Amino acid sequence: MNLVAALWHLQVTDQEIDEKTKRARQVEDALANDPTVVAARAAHAAAQKQLGELRGLQHDRELEAKGLETKTKEIEQRLYSGRVTSPRELEGLDRDLQMHKRQRSALDDKLLELMEAVEQAQARANDAARALEQAEAKRAHNLEQMERERAGLSARLAELAADRERTRAALDPGVVRQYDRLRQTKAGRAVAPLKRDACGACGVAVPTGLMSRVQAGDAVVLCPSCGRILTV
Repeated sequence: MNLVAALWHLQVTDQEIDEKTKRARQVEDALANDPTVVAARAAHAAAQKQLGELRGLQHDRELEAKGLETKTKEIEQRLYSGRVTSPRELEGLDRDLQMHKRQRSALDDKLLELMEAVEQAQARANDAARALEQAEAKRAHNLEQMERERAGLSARLAELAADRERTRAALDPGVVRQYDRLRQTKAGRAVAPLKRDACGACGVAVPTGLMSRVQAGDAVVLCPSCGRILTV
């Protein structure tokens, strides 16, 4: 393998390392956290919270209704027992009785609305629970695939790292430093292939005098326009 071919091979290796490393990070992030499951859990928790609040409110109103029922019965017992004979007191008891009945009627309407709201909230909670179950089941399946992918990426990156070190060790240190600088300044593309006698990176024509040197591949020839190492 001549000098420039080795540099091209090094660039291909480095690019694959970059791609595989990026994908490995994505897999690690996916293994650590699944946005779909997180969203499903949040939706389920919110639905359960709303259901709990509505049930608590319903319970309070039912206790209130029982309290009104008890008071109503007590007033009716006093009103119809015959023990109260004062017209003013009887009038007051009847007034209280009618007030409690109106309150109970209004409370019954609220309870009916609450029962409907609880039923709807229960349906939403059930839907959220099913969605969470499906998301977690899908994640469990995906976890197996991602674990296999992570293992494959790890093995491939180890191979690439070893190949990269072998290639770099076989090259002159000065050439390696030049390659590294170009990779940093040229968005990872230190070496550019010729395409129809022009640089494959910037598209500028390469002078005829440089073509034979590029084709020989035993010396570093830079594109006169973008400064990348040229190869055939």
